[in-house]
Amino acid sequence: MIVFRHRKTGETSFLSHIDTMRVLQRTMRRMRAEVKYSAGFVPHMLTYSTTPLPLGVQSLAEYFVADSPLDDEKELLERFNDNIPAGLKADFCAVVPQNPNLAAKVVASLYEVEAEENVSEDVKEILGLDSYVMKQFKKGQMLDVEVRNKIFAIETEGKKLRLTLATGNENLRVDSFVESLSRYGVKACANDVTRLEQFVLKDGRFVAAKEALL
Repeated sequence: MIVFRHRKTGETSFLSHIDTMRVLQRTMRRMRAEVKYSAGFVPHMLTYSTTPLPLGVQSLAEYFVADSPLDDEKELLERFNDNIPAGLKADFCAVVPQNPNLAAKVVASLYEVEAEENVSEDVKEILGLDSYVMKQFKKGQMLDVEVRNKIFAIETEGKKLRLTLATGNENLRVDSFVESLSRYGVKACANDVTRLEQFVLKDGRFVAAKEALL
């Protein structure tokens, strides 16, 4: 199994998850990487990814897994980057014996928000609340959603805001959460948000998915 950590920046942040996967799969074909296919009437390339980002949110830490017997990590990284658009280039490649199933194991993400103005320290009071309700579009309607248990950390520095939020099965949409922070005077939109890393749980603490693969 090959695992790439790649970015999703600039114009590529507006690609849907399906279109992003198509680009990644075409990249594997262009780099002539041997990738296994499923059995059945309509075989498909066996590739996997972590939880999709909302449109417009950028990332420096997307994970793409391909079921392949190839094992030269350095060469694979070079070939991948030679055949993919600049906005999706990778900075890390690992060969692992079996599917790491990151989609199920990733539990949180670290995001950085670049706001229009300095962010008030008041936003940190969320961490001391028992409840935090925000609006989120779900199942065709706008609902009030309780999300306090999905907010793990909030840090501020000038116009920058760093958020550690739930990802995966208990996913908290970062674009909806950032929009809700307007009540604290935070002026930012989805394209002002960048995912810096995704985490898995190891011995009760968050560990970068990249480190968990080594």
